[in-house]
Amino acid sequence: MGSNSFPKTDRILKRSQFVKLSLLGKMVQNRYFIAAVLDGEADNNRIGITVSKKVGNAVERNRIKRIIREYYRNRRETISGNRDINIIARKYASYLSNSQVPDELDKLFKKITEI
Repeated sequence: MGSNSFPKTDRILKRSQFVKLSLLGKMVQNRYFIAAVLDGEADNNRIGITVSKKVGNAVERNRIKRIIREYYRNRRETISGNRDINIIARKYASYLSNSQVPDELDKLFKKITEI
């Protein structure tokens, strides 16, 4: 696969992995997103994305997920370590424009690297 791909090895897919992250992971947050971070078992960072129905309609939720995936896909080499990260969108995330979401994720990932 190309360097711009987003393979399954970079994703958290199973419910048990999401539950483990929420129970054992360290929480980092800002106004728009929460991140549960835990040292991973894989050789690379993995990301999971959670956007509940509180965030907006299906179009808004899918837009947020697409932007988060694209953000991570383009910056995964800059994130050191082998962590499992679950990004949870908060209710106010739907009010962000497409250009504001990466800025807020930058702030969140800066806090994640400080852990």
